[in-house]
Amino acid sequence: MHEPTDHPQYNESAYYNLVDGDSGFGVLIRMGNRVNEGHAEVTVLVYLPGGRAAIRFGKPSIDDNSAFEAGGLKFEVVEPLRVMDVTFDGTAHLLNKGTDLEDPKRALTQSPVVPLKLSLRYNNVIPVHGLGGGSGIQGAEDTIAVGHYQGPCRVEGWVEVDGDRKDINGLGYRDHSWGPGKWHGPVYGRWVSCRGDELRGFGAGGQKIGDTRWPGNGMVLRNGVVELVNKVEIASEYGDAPHYPTSMTVSMWTESGEQVDASGEVFHCVPLRNRRDGVVARLAEALVRLRFQGSVGYGNRAYHHHMEDAIPAGMTAQETTH
Repeated sequence: MHEPTDHPQYNESAYYNLVDGDSGFGVLIRMGNRVNEGHAEVTVLVYLPGGRAAIRFGKPSIDDNSAFEAGGLKFEVVEPLRVMDVTFDGTAHLLNKGTDLEDPKRALTQSPVVPLKLSLRYNNVIPVHGLGGGSGIQGAEDTIAVGHYQGPCRVEGWVEVDGDRKDINGLGYRDHSWGPGKWHGPVYGRWVSCRGDELRGFGAGGQKIGDTRWPGNGMVLRNGVVELVNKVEIASEYGDAPHYPTSMTVSMWTESGEQVDASGEVFHCVPLRNRRDGVVARLAEALVRLRFQGSVGYGNRAYHHHMEDAIPAGMTAQETTH
């Protein structure tokens, strides 16, 4: 953990995900400590087969930034920068469709509340790596994070929704960042992680801050070897209103100049959102199936947009955006 600055929106955040192939099961877990605002942000999202989802939001009170532990969610260091335990014991709203969250008030008032528990161990398959010159979020050091690292993981444990337990032995991704946490800093952003197996995968993204679209960055893992990426282009296709992503092509350029591509489709999407000072930012959190390096991999794709007249910023008239 890091010593908070006096920035009013200082945020130290950790994120964990998991995708169980194309079964429709996955998890997205995040906690952001906003100690200067007196609370943490807790999100526990379980993607369920058939498009269903279980979701827990919360803003439990915190007094300091000494740990990630609030609202029934806990991240515990087992081995620094290598092994983490993630646990949750609480309740969640059980949604018939994850996309019901397009109308969050209706979804959360009309859905049943069920017990949700999980215990997952994340073990890095490679050393975590920072992105950007100072390891912050490229171009967004003043709006998202001054420090940041991430990496693919082996995930073991269990998840239990309303008494139905699923044992986990799969692949996921983790992320840790700290600094100013302005959800509305990027006009739009894309981030995608993909794991084929423990030796193959990638994580890449980019964003537009103000009038500047940054080149993007990330890493490619091939045959167990990490290559950093210093340019990313992501072209996406969207469906009809409310304009959820349906497919994408990811092009990445390594530091040696080699282009590496992946393409595929979304098969589960849950729209989250954040409102502040009259601005709505939608975070469409999707499970994706991608063709990468001659085989199929699975991962998570985050689409972060300002919503302008119900249209995601960055989506062109042709419904393809870079």
